[in-house]
Amino acid sequence: MNVYIETHGCKLNIADSQRISKEILSKGFSISDDLEKSDIYILNTCTVTKSADKKARNRLRNIKKNHPTMHLVATGCYPQRNESEILSLGIVDTVIKNDKKNELPLVLSNKFYKETKSESNSNIEDLLIGRTRASIAIQKGCNQICSYCIVPKVRGRENSIHPNEIISQINYLVSKGCKEVVLTGTQLGTYGYDLDNMSLHRLLLGVLEQTQIVRLRLSSVQPHEFNDDILGLWKNKKYKDRLCPHFHIPLQSGSNNVLKSMRRKYSTQEFLEIVKHIKTIIPNSSITTDIIVGFPGETEEDHLRTKALLKISELSEIHVFPYSVRPGTSAFYLNDKVQSSVITKRAKEIRNISDDLKNKHMKSLLNTDQNVLWENKNSLSGYTENYTYFSLSKSTNKKPTLPITKVKVKSIEDNTLVGIISI
Repeated sequence: MNVYIETHGCKLNIADSQRISKEILSKGFSISDDLEKSDIYILNTCTVTKSADKKARNRLRNIKKNHPTMHLVATGCYPQRNESEILSLGIVDTVIKNDKKNELPLVLSNKFYKETKSESNSNIEDLLIGRTRASIAIQKGCNQICSYCIVPKVRGRENSIHPNEIISQINYLVSKGCKEVVLTGTQLGTYGYDLDNMSLHRLLLGVLEQTQIVRLRLSSVQPHEFNDDILGLWKNKKYKDRLCPHFHIPLQSGSNNVLKSMRRKYSTQEFLEIVKHIKTIIPNSSITTDIIVGFPGETEEDHLRTKALLKISELSEIHVFPYSVRPGTSAFYLNDKVQSSVITKRAKEIRNISDDLKNKHMKSLLNTDQNVLWENKNSLSGYTENYTYFSLSKSTNKKPTLPITKVKVKSIEDNTLVGIISI
């Protein structure tokens, strides 16, 4: 039977889906990249915003409408937060909450009486569900309890995965031909606090020393969680060519008053200082961030402070999230809600700043050499080490013959770097 897996939300969800695909293959199923030829559809959901919930419901309805005989599975954070809402749709055949996600392959195996088989013949495309980079969860859950965030309710408390297990997973993927791994989790910066003599720095060092992964990437680290030991690895001649110089550092707001209300643990000054420090010491680095617009109590002055901070930052892109009320969070009970029309207006202004910063970043890469990991089956586009999208010029006859290729950036077209393979 063919299984199609679709993932919404964060890189941790991608890691979960890739792990599920490996287990499903071992149960005798096949992973399909063609929805039309699939028997089972799995949606790994997100619930961080109301729009994420709506997206999941609409997708499930669409699948059932166009594929009425397909077995529908909903798993992930949405069922964990509100299982009854998923069940009330009346179209989902199997619902698996987040804390039971590990049991999904066995549940399907029992339902369809599949036999366990060896996964030795599994190819990397099936294991990564069509992607060229693997996402590996190094920890799950969160102890921070930010006032706007539902994640602690749907992911639980922080739990670090033992480094031996992480290194084993990476070595397995390398043996299958994987070239890039993204280390992901909810709270990467506090990795290892619940293990003996372990930290994010020690884990990175262990992965670099005990695996042959070509490119290693971090997903998201908060401003105050960086230190000289971590960043020193990017300056080390032995490791720097394997560590991707892209850092996602969430800001959420450029106002310290709003950050305090959000219960974030850093200041705007700390954010600016770490961004400047990274840009100074790590060549070719790029930094992205998140901004929540319209948090309860956010004034026009707070918004202007955020805009001013972003304009002087050295960011390459901003992910903008209009504030979404989440039952079960303390921000749900805050007064001074910002009107939706104001949130829309402010979000547009932040996105305009993001467009300007992204354009400036891409212009800085013109006429430079970059190494690209090709993304699609035709190997015509992919991501540089600093996570900037690149596409081969249509006029070039030279095509890549390796998974990672050095290219020359020649132009910018439709927010994409365009160029040729370097000679």
